Amino acid sequence: MIKYRPVKEIALIGLLSAFNIASRIGLQALPNVKPVTSIIILCVILFGLDFAFKVTVVTTVVSNIFLGMGIWTFFQILAWFVICILTEILVRLFHIREDKPHYMLMACFSFVMGYVFGFVVSLDQFLIGGLGLFIPYYLNGLLFDTFHAVGNFFFYLMLAPILYKIFEKDLKKSEQYH
Repeated sequence: MIKYRPVKEIALIGLLSAFNIASRIGLQALPNVKPVTSIIILCVILFGLDFAFKVTVVTTVVSNIFLGMGIWTFFQILAWFVICILTEILVRLFHIREDKPHYMLMACFSFVMGYVFGFVVSLDQFLIGGLGLFIPYYLNGLLFDTFHAVGNFFFYLMLAPILYKIFEKDLKKSEQYH
C-alpha cells in the first residue's frame, strides 16, 4: 500500500476524484456505465481504505452537485463504503497488495460489486416504503445493475494495468518499507 505525504495525498485524491466526477457527468447517457467503482476498488488496493473513503466522499458529493442531491447521495456513499470494505477484506484474504496484480480475479470482483452497489443504493426505497416498495424497485433496477457490473469488469481490466504502471515506482518504494 502506498502512503504519501499529506499534500501529495490531497492532490492525488483531487485528481482521482476529478476523473471520477468527469466520468459520471460525461457518461450520463450510458446508464450506470462509469469507471467510478473500479477506480474506488483500485484506490483500496493501491492506497488503502481511508484513502478510498476520501475519494468516495469527494466523488459522490461533488458530482451530485451537478447531477442532483437527494437521499440517494447518502446511499451512494454507503454503497461505495461497503465496496471499499469488501475490497479490503478480499485484499487481505488473497494478499493482493503483496503479490502480482490479480487482474482477472479483481475484474470479476468488480463485476459483482455492480450488483452490491445497486442493492445498497436501493435500500433508500426500503426506508421510504418498506419491503413492498423495495422489492419491485430493486428488481426493476437489475438491468441497470447488470450494466454497472459489465462496465466495472471492463473498466477494471482497462484501468488497473494503467494505474499499476503509473504507480509502479511508488509501489516498489512502499514494499521496501514493509
